[in-house]
Amino acid sequence: MPVNRAIPISAGDPSQVGNARRQAISLAAALEFDETRQGQTGIIATEAARNIAAHGDSGEIILSPWSIHGSVGLDIFALDQGKGIPNIEMAVEDGYSTAGTAGQGLGAISRLAGEFQIFSAAGRGTALFARVYRTATDQSAISHLSFGAISVPIAGERVNGDAWSAQHTTDRSIYIVADGLGHGPLASEAAEEAIKIFHLTADRHPELILKDIHSALTKTRGAAVSIAEIRYNEGVLNFAGAGNVAGAVLSRGKARNMVSMNGTVGHSVAKIQSFSYTWEPNSFLLMLSDGIGTRWNVEQYPGLAQRHPALIAAILYRDFSRRRDDATIIVSRIQ
Repeated sequence: MPVNRAIPISAGDPSQVGNARRQAISLAAALEFDETRQGQTGIIATEAARNIAAHGDSGEIILSPWSIHGSVGLDIFALDQGKGIPNIEMAVEDGYSTAGTAGQGLGAISRLAGEFQIFSAAGRGTALFARVYRTATDQSAISHLSFGAISVPIAGERVNGDAWSAQHTTDRSIYIVADGLGHGPLASEAAEEAIKIFHLTADRHPELILKDIHSALTKTRGAAVSIAEIRYNEGVLNFAGAGNVAGAVLSRGKARNMVSMNGTVGHSVAKIQSFSYTWEPNSFLLMLSDGIGTRWNVEQYPGLAQRHPALIAAILYRDFSRRRDDATIIVSRIQ
């Protein structure tokens, strides 16, 4: 899977708009989108970047490709910390503009994207999320899933030392986030090895999977790894982690952190142990590498907990990314 891309956009400077378009089309082609889907992706990225340049106080476009059970898509995020959008419903209507433009950008995105949402707060900026599926079949195959993920390498690196994946059945979902020690190719090697073992053993309990990964990573520099398993019929979440990949459950607007053991998977872990938590319907699972600061708080954004998980991931990445390490955040909700 191609690496996520982060493209800085400066207010009043449209020069990066074309760059965002080119990179979005390039990723769409790499994901085997047909020419029509590639064109739609390019339009969405163009309009999203143009919206930041016209209205934001600087920001970035995040291009986040994903693959789950063979379904493939590309998530496009436009993040800024500008003055915000006072009336989102009006802003999406064609012809509405506060910057002297034709006012068709957000409307075009809403028509072309398979999923589309905006979250904005006065004086705190805007987060836009648009998802393009490779095909209509890809969209219908995962229609029961609601998730979002951002996994961005540190600036200047071509490879990501973080990695994530997930597998789902009708009654069970299991997720992994692996953060290779440091960043760059050796960190990426460790994280990808963890993902490889995860896929080979994903039908097992998280504690057992983590033990297998611990054995496999001895030949690498090691990683922080966390695995979360949700058993819906049982109302249980099982979590096993070692190192500083955080896990939390967001329910009724309140976040509850899960326990991860100290150590580096593949080298020294005092004890590999899992913990069980109650899982309520409509809860959110959050998993974050240490590229995201620990002081995040969804409650400070009124209404955010009722929005698409991808928007929650986007806001927390925008406001709490440390910017000095690879950064990954997964947010998932399955009713």
